[in-house]
Amino acid sequence: MSHNDFHSDDERQKGVRDAILAPLFYQQRSPGRFVFMDRGRLADVLQRRMAVDTVLQARDGRVVSIEEKIVRWPGYDYSAYCLETESCTVPGHESPGWMRYGQADYLLYCFQQADDSLNCHLIDFPKLRSWFAPVETTFPIFQMPTRNRTRGRKVPISAVRVAVGVVAFNLSLPAMAAA
Repeated sequence: MSHNDFHSDDERQKGVRDAILAPLFYQQRSPGRFVFMDRGRLADVLQRRMAVDTVLQARDGRVVSIEEKIVRWPGYDYSAYCLETESCTVPGHESPGWMRYGQADYLLYCFQQADDSLNCHLIDFPKLRSWFAPVETTFPIFQMPTRNRTRGRKVPISAVRVAVGVVAFNLSLPAMAAA
């Protein structure tokens, strides 16, 4: 069984977020009006209890919360989302996954490409959770071979696109900035 190197994966994901999502998504849509939930007691509560990675203030003053997933599977055909239903399945340490407890307004699911660009999918998270709950068992289970043995459902992008709606877009750094 391989071990889940959560900290190095988390740092990699934050690096991608800081290099690409911050300037090309958040700064473009809410200049200076977003906060990453990286450190502090409130950040811990928002991440662990509500699955919120970023909070921003919309142009109309509303607060919008986003759960981010930046996945990188070299050589994998990105045709499905891995929706986490159990964060840990180790007996005596079981805990629900973000599809069970998440309260974010949006899920920003990004697929990192071979050239390090991101294929991003913005999904209304409450709508996704409402649709997913009654149809969950129709999708195949995945279980990670990591220390926590995370489990969830592999849900085709096409199914979510039809049932919930997906705003898809690509983000990449200009060649000079990436060098």
